[in-house]
Amino acid sequence: MNRTPFPPHVMIREPVRRMMTALLLVGSFAAFGLFGGTALLVFFTVWAVTVAYASFRSAQKQLRDVEKERARALKSHSASVADRFLFAQRQGWQYEASSAELAEGFGRITQEVPDRLPEEQEVVARHAAQLVAEGVLRGRIDGFNVTVFDLEMINYDDMHELKKRCRYRRAAEASKDYLTVCVVELPVRLPYVASAHLMSHDEEAVRTADVEFARFLLSRPSVRESALDPEYLWSVAGDRLLACTVSNSGLDVPQATSLATRTAAVAAAFPWPELERFRLPEPDEPPRHNLWVFPWEPPVDPLFGQRARRWDEQPVGHAGLRAFRSNPAWLDTKAPLEDPTR
Repeated sequence: MNRTPFPPHVMIREPVRRMMTALLLVGSFAAFGLFGGTALLVFFTVWAVTVAYASFRSAQKQLRDVEKERARALKSHSASVADRFLFAQRQGWQYEASSAELAEGFGRITQEVPDRLPEEQEVVARHAAQLVAEGVLRGRIDGFNVTVFDLEMINYDDMHELKKRCRYRRAAEASKDYLTVCVVELPVRLPYVASAHLMSHDEEAVRTADVEFARFLLSRPSVRESALDPEYLWSVAGDRLLACTVSNSGLDVPQATSLATRTAAVAAAFPWPELERFRLPEPDEPPRHNLWVFPWEPPVDPLFGQRARRWDEQPVGHAGLRAFRSNPAWLDTKAPLEDPTR
């Protein structure tokens, strides 16, 4: 779950806030009545300094608590990665501790990041340039080649809250989470379409490279059933079926294999003989994917529905740099589209 927003300071919670306000008024009148205007000014100054110092100490404690939680998450992730190695040995799967090549197209962006940049731009651009896939598992499920790996991503919601308490670089480090990605290799290269399109009424989000393909695939009962689950979002991108989830410490082995098994089952439900007419040629450039993620504790809005996030490459500043960032998208789970291409 998100580490922020933080609960309000105790001094601004009810009924403490009312008590503090009453004490301020009583103290002000007493200081002015007994000692005059100078005493009142001194009283206000001492009060303001005390409140500011208490707020500063509280903010620093919140920052330290987040950093401790991040340290625990790192330790837990290291243990999960070690378990993946042991699982691969037992099951005859392939394991790789890290892979820069695999991260290409999933957030790793080859780019030269100059030193003289605003700190915020430098941090996110350099993070994208150095991103690697971690704890890589490769195996075979239901006749499909499956790959599962973690990406250490910046949680921008947390970072924007934490940067009020420290430098941007420190905030970014404390805000990192893990995006666990499952890739199922498909026998046919197909146009892009995402299951979230069935629940999104955003015209920008429902675009697909092939209207007929999107309508055909997402109207098949077996495929449509999996596409209507807002807590499990997947997408077809060329010869890959993609699904991912986000967490503070990555997925353990049972969770990772469960995600892989479920995604392979979606691929097995595709009507493959009928999809041959949608086959695409080999692309001229390596694909760059966007990833749909259902967040930990998504808000539910009576008007818009539930919120998901879509990760994709976005520009950073005006120097031509990019970073892999997320955008919110609302999913209407109560009124899915009958025609996903509308």
